[in-house]
Amino acid sequence: MTKPKYISVNGELVPYDEATVHLLSPAVKYGALVFEGLRAYWNSDNEELYVFRLAEHLERFHRTLRAMRFDVRYTDEALTDTVVGLLRANEVRDDVHLRIAAYVEGDGLYDSTGPIGLMCAAYGRRSGTLETKLTRAGVVSWRRIDDASMPPRLKVAANYHNARLGALEAHGHGYDEPIFLTAQGRVAEGAGSCLMLVRDGQLLTPSVTEGILESVTRRTLLGMASELGIEVVERAVDRTELYFCDEAFFCGTGVEILPVVEIDGQPLGAGSGTDDSDRVGEITRQLWTRYHDCVRGVSDENAEWRTAVYEGER
Repeated sequence: MTKPKYISVNGELVPYDEATVHLLSPAVKYGALVFEGLRAYWNSDNEELYVFRLAEHLERFHRTLRAMRFDVRYTDEALTDTVVGLLRANEVRDDVHLRIAAYVEGDGLYDSTGPIGLMCAAYGRRSGTLETKLTRAGVVSWRRIDDASMPPRLKVAANYHNARLGALEAHGHGYDEPIFLTAQGRVAEGAGSCLMLVRDGQLLTPSVTEGILESVTRRTLLGMASELGIEVVERAVDRTELYFCDEAFFCGTGVEILPVVEIDGQPLGAGSGTDDSDRVGEITRQLWTRYHDCVRGVSDENAEWRTAVYEGER
């Protein structure tokens, strides 16, 4: 998908180049913006576009709006109509990333709770294979924000300055992605994705009280792992466990699954192979296959997680 024709702004379809917000709005000055990132997947066999886990993303959107005291309430029906209507208007027949955002307009200060604008945009983003996503990660010096200061379970724009600082440091050291530790030195997550490890056949991941986003993709993959008979463990994770794991991957709506083949310059168990296909661990690949088939509607399982965009037009 090239540049979209329209972005939805306050319920109206606006030409892409005309969808703007004032430079002195609290959204720009202070990052007063709540958002959700979603993906929609094109199934050419069914000639259908599926938005994945829209209801769960909207649930988190509502929770963050309440926590941030935004002076607005939306219904799931209205937001769903906005998403589906935008995709239809842009005649999307490809994989896309979606963003829904509510932001403080006007010229108020950092404690302004309104007026609130709403936007929804979709832009092309294809998956690629696991072999094209092999990732080198490094632990960064920046510590992950915590619930007592900048709650990471709230999906707000300002929180991503923490991610930005970590990403810049990681890139400066030659890594693709950063790994953040909490103030207590425990493993948290990546810049914009959760982290999962495989140790002795178990899928191990930091709990939701370890400075991470309560990720929809994380929840999806943990459920899929259990269905595949993989033991799931959620707990505090020490830094040295990163070097002891057999496999690791980042996960999130945007990145889907990113196999980590090296941490702090040390190859992981599966990451030591010479062929790219050999560098992806068995459990990572199992989860990717299950996830891929689910989001695209290749599998009939969990059909309730997929919102069909064009079904009502036929």
